[in-house]
Formats: sequence, structure tokens, C-alpha cells
Amino acid sequence: MGADDDAESFRLRILAYGLTAWHENTGSLARLSIDPLPHQIHLVHQILKSGNLNWLVADDVGLGKTVEVGMLISALKQRGVCRRILLVTPPGLVRQWKEEMHEKFGLSDFRIYGEDFTVRTARDWKLYDHVIGSMDTLKHESHLANVMQSGAWDLIVFDEAHRLSRSQFGMKLESSERYQLARRLRDMTESVLLLSATPHQGKQDKFQALLELIRPTRRDEIRMLSLNPQLLAEMVIRNNKADVIDASGNYIFQGKVTRVVSVPAQPEAEVFDKALQAYLRKGYAAGAQISGANGRAVGFVMTVYRKLAASSVAAIEGALERRLNRIRDPQMPAPEAGMQECPDDRYLGEWEERSADTGKEFFAGEIALLSTTLELARALKKNDGKLAAFIYELLRQVFEANPAEKVLIFTEYRATQDYIAAALRGHKGDGSVSLIHGGMNPDERGAAIAHFEAQGQFLISTEAGAEGINLQRHCHVMVNYDLPWNPMRLVQRVGRLYRYGQKQKVVVFNLHAPQTFDAQILETLYSRINQVVADMAQVGNEFREGLREDILGQVADMVDVDDILQEAITAGGARTNARIDEALRNACEATSKQQELLGHASGFDAKSAMGELALTKEHVRAFVIGMCRKLGITVTAELHSGNVLELVLPDEICQELKRRASHLRIAFERSMPGATASAEVIDINSPLFRLLLRKAKAISGGGLYAPIAGLNADAAIAFMLYWQTDAGNRMREEFAVALVSDNGSARLNPDELTHWMLQDQQSSRGVPERECAERLLSQAEAAADERLAKISSEGLHPEGVSLVACASLAGDLRARQTEKYANSAINQQSE
Repeated sequence: MGADDDAESFRLRILAYGLTAWHENTGSLARLSIDPLPHQIHLVHQILKSGNLNWLVADDVGLGKTVEVGMLISALKQRGVCRRILLVTPPGLVRQWKEEMHEKFGLSDFRIYGEDFTVRTARDWKLYDHVIGSMDTLKHESHLANVMQSGAWDLIVFDEAHRLSRSQFGMKLESSERYQLARRLRDMTESVLLLSATPHQGKQDKFQALLELIRPTRRDEIRMLSLNPQLLAEMVIRNNKADVIDASGNYIFQGKVTRVVSVPAQPEAEVFDKALQAYLRKGYAAGAQISGANGRAVGFVMTVYRKLAASSVAAIEGALERRLNRIRDPQMPAPEAGMQECPDDRYLGEWEERSADTGKEFFAGEIALLSTTLELARALKKNDGKLAAFIYELLRQVFEANPAEKVLIFTEYRATQDYIAAALRGHKGDGSVSLIHGGMNPDERGAAIAHFEAQGQFLISTEAGAEGINLQRHCHVMVNYDLPWNPMRLVQRVGRLYRYGQKQKVVVFNLHAPQTFDAQILETLYSRINQVVADMAQVGNEFREGLREDILGQVADMVDVDDILQEAITAGGARTNARIDEALRNACEATSKQQELLGHASGFDAKSAMGELALTKEHVRAFVIGMCRKLGITVTAELHSGNVLELVLPDEICQELKRRASHLRIAFERSMPGATASAEVIDINSPLFRLLLRKAKAISGGGLYAPIAGLNADAAIAFMLYWQTDAGNRMREEFAVALVSDNGSARLNPDELTHWMLQDQQSSRGVPERECAERLLSQAEAAADERLAKISSEGLHPEGVSLVACASLAGDLRARQTEKYANSAINQQSE
């Protein structure tokens, strides 16, 4: 390399070191299908630079916790410090985790325990270093015994960690089987990461139990958390939707609007509802007269019937018909689920629908009353005002703006799902409708989503789809055909669309049938929730829409509706309204306490990265183009605004890449359908990118020392800085460039440097004298030492500094002597 190339060599060398360190600190160059957001980069960086991998990540729903984990794992693997990883998830999410790790990060070695493999002896575990397991599978004794033989793990991640519950009653602790699983696994690793959007849930004892899982050695401090809530900044990271921005500083979420579509009053509906309420009152009264489990079973059936009636006339008609037939024929097969516990709360509605039955009459005259009520239901179904309002009023509004609009529809019950599906198929054709429910396996669910996104128009889902399906890229309209009794379920439904990647305002339609008794109560409850949330989202004179969504999820998670609705059947309207007000007061008080407590958690702070070299994807592109020029790689075309390049590789590069073809298309983004289909995406897994990084770091001679121009300093000196843990393991590293002047000033990683690195450089003339060069290098070393000391903490200690490259911006005095001195100093530092 000639002297005329020294400045460009210096730029490319420091870019190579900077980009490598950037990925090792953030995972940002992992094989992503989306660009990582600032809060995701910050979260990974904060965990890595803390010197401790034990954290509770409490980001809001839809902020990409899966992406954050993938970035973290990618960064750890780049450092070579994370070989064995165990991901523990809810049952319905194991396949999704496997797919996302493969598709977004190229982490294709993950296998699902009990599905992709089983183990018979401890030796079998040596074959599996990347494992995903369902928490409800692993908690059972036989499986737990297996996993306890698996050996040490470098990292264990628990998704939906709020399901790991432990409660305190006086001095007694009562742990769920899931928490016991987590506690046993905790002994098999030094690093546990918990993920939960709702870690507190208004229950301090359960929240503290989660903190004890990640930091068991600080148990005494955690139990005194109320006296020292600042402790959370060292254990919990929380990002809110209201605060999340993109790389340009713009708020991510476009907002959400909710509209209520009321069903017109209908005489048939009022007559049926009165008959049903009469039947329910008699049923509840009969159950109250029966002691023990049999009495509770009667109450359970009545409650389920109320929910079915609030959902659709088809759902309650089917339930009443099954009830009548079973009383008349006690030999009919028993319900498939009986009164046993629902195995997965996402499928609660479907489980209730199957379970609400028993063979005996609940009270004298039940058959007659059932028969009358059933006939009224059949009459109403022939002229169902709710279904008509849905198809001819609600969908008409939607399709007026866009006839091809895709619509996500939620209901709790399979009977309602089938009813809506039949109506929509008759209205729009068989191919327009896809379904998701608890009876589908992961492949069937995936096929339903793919059909909806490709050519379908309606996706009808039970609560089985309220978690784990992400539809924000193809849909922004949602309909709640029924309102769930648990308000948190509504928040989770909306979260399928209101999440990162949604480019439009989310529109939510709630169908409301005011003449139905329980629908009236639910509508009152939800309108009150919306009002108190709006009040809490008022900050000074400003209403913050994003903050409203954050608070809504917290309040909804703390409102217990069951007792209110149970009492409503016998209490008057005034008493029911009073109970709603009481429940909301308690929820708002718990939410306020949770907000106050979690306000001490860490979160995204743009200022926290001050002092670090700020690199972006633009630096990746600048580096690749610069290295192509240096290595004789010809850029024959720039497509899609420069995001796709057509290259011709020299024979030498083809040989090193083991390629036969010299023509190569590369892309800097994945989010361009068609454009990247045949392209090699430039990320940390790209063979070409790895080759360019390796060659840039190998630049020597003029690449280590160069006269440059364009920066306000006398010299630019680049270092790698390292920190280690108490055990001597390297935990943090940074790449830094000091701009130093002979007047004694030293600036580390200033903004002007990041802009300078984006431009091709040409060498200037001259270097400082030896004595000046000595002073400049000394100043740069002092700045590096100061950075080492500043970042050090109780568990993170300075390890050392390695000199990477030097450049001069001074005059041409004794150039040869100073060049010799600078290169000699670098060689000594390296040794």
C-alpha cells in the first residue's frame, strides 16, 4: 500500500474494529429481518456492559423481547462465551421461538425438548447445546429429572416469567410447580434472564420472588425492596411503548383508536335474555343449596352459559341444546374435560365450552324452562341482530375505505368462531376465512396465518391466538366479536397488531349488544377502565396516547371481574356499579404503586451511550464499499437506492470465499421483498463481510500510521479497551478513538469522527515531531485510562488497553522519524 492510500487504510481499519466491537456489545449485526431499534440495542448493551447477565426484562408487550434475546445471544456467541443455552417458554410459544431464532438470527441449532428430541441417559444431553422447552412439560417430575441431568448451562431464559409464581402467606412461602422448576434450573447456571411485560401484577411478594431468581445472593436486599427501590436499576430493564423511538428519533407507534358498534335494540333479543336470566337465577340458587364440589359445578355451568350468551346466540343455543339432551339421556358420553383444571389459560374459553355440563336436573322444572329458553334462542338466531350489525354495519365501515382490508376477529368460543366463519364464507367466499383455535398444532396455525396474510381477508381466532401470533405487517383492523371477562385478554388481543412493525394506526371495533344483561356490565366496565386510564395518562396539561396504552395494560391486569359478574346476577344495578368502582379504585392504586416501583428500573436513555463510538448501518455500507475499492472488487450496479449492489469479485477473492461465480449480489437490508431474494445480506454471518473485516484488521504499515485530514485535532489514536469480572473473565470491551491536540485536550469518540468515517479519505502530508508525537500518544492513553476507570464497577474491573492505529493531522516535520516512533509504540503495546 502506498503512502497515498494511508488515510483510507486508517479509516477502513478503524471501521473494521469499530463494527466488530459494536456487534459484540449489541448484537446489532446479527441476521435480522428488521433493523434493531435504539431501545433494543441499548438493552443488550446495558446487559453486556454491566458485567452480569442476570436481569429481568420487563419491556411492554410488542417491543420485541424475542429480538432482544436473539441479539444478546448473537453478541455472546461472537465473544465465544455462550455455548449452551436453554429457552423455557409457555407451551404455545416453543415453535415460535425456534422459528424466530432461525429466521432472524441464523441460530438454527435450537431443538425442542420432547418434540425434536428426547433423552434416555445423561450422555444424550451432550448432543444438545441449544434447547427450547415448554415450562409445563419440564415442570413434571419425569421431565424435570431428565433436565436435571443435562449439566451446566451458560444461559437460561424464561419467557412470560410472571407465570413463575410464588406467594407469601405470613412467614410461609407457597411456590407453583413452574416456580419450583425455575428454582431447580437456577442451580444449573450462573446466568438467568427473565422476560415479562407484567412482572409485578400488583403483588409485591410475587415480584420479589422473580428478583430472587435472578439475584439469589441479594435475597435480603430484595426483601427490603420498599426501603431501597433504587436497587431495581441494577436488576430490571423496562421500556414503555410511550417512549420508544426509531433511529431517527421518531416515536414508533402510530396510535390506536377504539370504536364501539352497538347492536340496535331487538325485541327477540330482550325476550330471550329475560328467559335466560330467569333460568340462570334458578340455577345459581340450586347450586347454592348443594354443598361442596357438586354445588360449585352447578355455579360453574351457569357462569359459562352467561359468557356464551354474551358471545353469540349460536354459542348459547348449542350449550342449551346439549344440556337438554343430556338431561333427557343421562347415558350420553361425559364431557371431555369435566371439572378438572384447564391445562393452559389461553384455552380457558374453549375448555369451559366443552366442560360445562352434567347429567342431572339442577332444579325441578328445569327441562321445561330449558325448552322454552332454547326455542327463544333458535328464534333469535334466525334474525340475529348482532351478526347483522357485524356484517352489514361494521364491515361496511371497514370496506368503505379499503375493500381489500384484512380483518382480525377475536372471540372466546369455538361455537361463535364457527358461526362467524360460516356467515363470512357465505358473504365473501370459502377462501376468505382462516381460523386459529386451541385444537390446532403449530403447523396448522402457521398455515392459517400464511393463508390470511397471502390471500385471505379474515382471520378468526379464539384466545389461543391472543399470544404468540404477530400480524402487524399485514393487518391493522381488529374486531372483538365478544369482550372477554378478563380485561387483560383484550390488551393481549390488541397486542397482536399494536406492536413494532405496525405502520398504520390500529383500529379496534368492539361489538356491543346493550339489551344483553352481561354485555351491559362488560361495556360499563370497559368504558370505566378507559376513563380512569385516560385520567392517569394525563401528565400536566398533556394527554400522552402512548402512555395510555402502557397504563391500560397495567390496570387491566389488576382488575378481577369474576366476583363482580358473579354477584351481578342477584345484585341490583347500583350494587354492581359500586363493585366496578371499587375494583377500579383498587386496580388504579396497585397500578400507581407498580409504576412508582418500576420507575426505578433501568430503561432506554440516549445519554447512557455518551462516550461510546456511535456507528450505524450507514457505516456498514461505507466500510463495504471502501473495502471493495481497496481489494479490486468492482461495483457494477447500485440498486434500490444503494441498498443492493451488484459486484464482480477478483479471482483471489473468489478463491478465499470458495466461490466459482465471480458475480455476487449483496444487500444491506432484508426488508425489501424480491430485491434480496438472490442477495447475500451483509450481516455478521455474511462470508464476504467476515472476509472484509479480517482483511481490514490485517492492514499494516501505512494502515497503522497515516497522515490524514478533515478532523479538528493533531492526531487520532484508536484503542480497544477491556474490562473483566472478579473471576478474570472478559465481560466488556469497547473500541475508542481519541482525537488529541498538542494543547493538552483529548476527546474520545466525538460526533465529528463518526461523520468522518463515512467519507472516503485521501492522505495529507506530514506528521508531528517525535516529542510532539510522544505527548499526543500520552494524552490519548490518559483518556483511555480515564474511560476504563469511569466504566468500572463493583463487578467490572479494568483489564487493559490495546493500541490499534494512529493517524496524524499535523505539519510535515521529521515525518520519517515520527512514523517510525508511532509504529514502534504500537508494536510494543501489542506485545
